[in-house]
This record gives sequence, C-alpha cells and structure tokens, in this order.
Amino acid sequence: MNNYDNTVRYVNRMDFLSSVFAYLGIGLGLSAFGAVGGYYLLPGLGDAYGIVMIALVIAELALALMLGRGLSTRSTATVRGMFIAYSLINGLTLSVILAVYTAGSIMFAFITSSIVFVSLAVIGKTTKIDLSRFGTMLFIGLLICIVVSLANLFFFKASGIDLALCYIETLLFMGLIAYDMQMIDRYYAQSENENYAIYAALQLELDFINLLIRVLQIFGTRRRND
Repeated sequence: MNNYDNTVRYVNRMDFLSSVFAYLGIGLGLSAFGAVGGYYLLPGLGDAYGIVMIALVIAELALALMLGRGLSTRSTATVRGMFIAYSLINGLTLSVILAVYTAGSIMFAFITSSIVFVSLAVIGKTTKIDLSRFGTMLFIGLLICIVVSLANLFFFKASGIDLALCYIETLLFMGLIAYDMQMIDRYYAQSENENYAIYAALQLELDFINLLIRVLQIFGTRRRND
C-alpha cells in the first residue's frame, strides 16, 4: 500500500512555495505560543527547571535531526506531528528570552529580523546565482563558531569574543536564509509531496529564530533585576 495515499502533491512550484510559508507561519506561531507558556509555567518547576530545560533542548535537537530523515518513506501525518512538536518545544526553550530581555527589545528584534528575512528570502528566490556552492561554507562557518563559542565559555570567558561571534553568526544566518530559500525549488524537483514542504519550512524557521536571537544579543536591552 502506498504510504502517500493521503499526501498532498502540488501541481506547480507556487503551490509548493505557498505551503512552505503556511507551515513556516504555523511553526513560528506555535513557537511563540510555547515561549509565552514556558515563561509563565516552567519557572514553577523550581529546582527541576534546569533539568527540564536540558531535556527540552535534547528533544528539540533530536526532532530537528530526525525530521530531515526518511522524508520519502514517512507518512505526512508523522512528519507534520514532528514539526508541530519541534515548534512547541522550540518555543519552550526560547521562553528564557522573555525573562532576559525587555518586551520592547523583543519586538524590535522581531520586526528587524522579519524585514531582513523577507528581503533575503526575495533575493534567494530571484537571484540567478547558484547559492548551493555556498551551503557547505556556511555550515562549516557555523560549526567553527560553535567550537569557538564553547572554548570561550569554558576557557577564555571574553565578552568581546561573544560579541564578535554574534556578528559573524548573524551574517552566516543571513546567508542561510537566501540559501534555504533557493533550496525550495530543489526540494520540489526532488519530490513535490508535502513532507518536503514541511522540511523546507523547518529550515526557514531555524534561520529566522537564530537570526532573531542574534539581533537580540547584539541590540537587546536586558531586564533589570530589582
């Protein structure tokens, strides 16, 4: 029996693209809901708060890795469920942002990130330059930043390095937005079923949220501890 009897298959790229952005909107909405819920509920866990946050981060990473595998064999209901679970858990882990930064800073970062995201998405969609050759460079750059960040956390502990990494990572995620936007056509050409639209939405969601976090780290105002 075909696992995709209930899977949407798109007639043209525009329908596929519309579905990607529909899922992106749903994912960001669920993450926002999870962040607000986590802000009010998770601190009530008391001493268990740290353990729960670590478990959520592990679950988030596991879902992100698993969702990209088996797209051609998993049912759409399974992939959709994993995407929804990821977005909610992502929001819960991001709830700490609401406790660290002021509401004005978060709104500024969201508006700024949205403008940058849309601009780069348009560039990625319309440019004639093949961005696929830059994908490996961008991912290697992120890996280097992660290694340097961990080294700074445990050894150097220099605030200047953290700030420099924020600027570098911002540029890298800006590049990834354009890259992942261009990759949507490749996902459609590979298989136009709904699973690939969901996966493309996940990639863009990751890009947007990481860009938002970096903008907050650079320009955000922290809450005062009274």
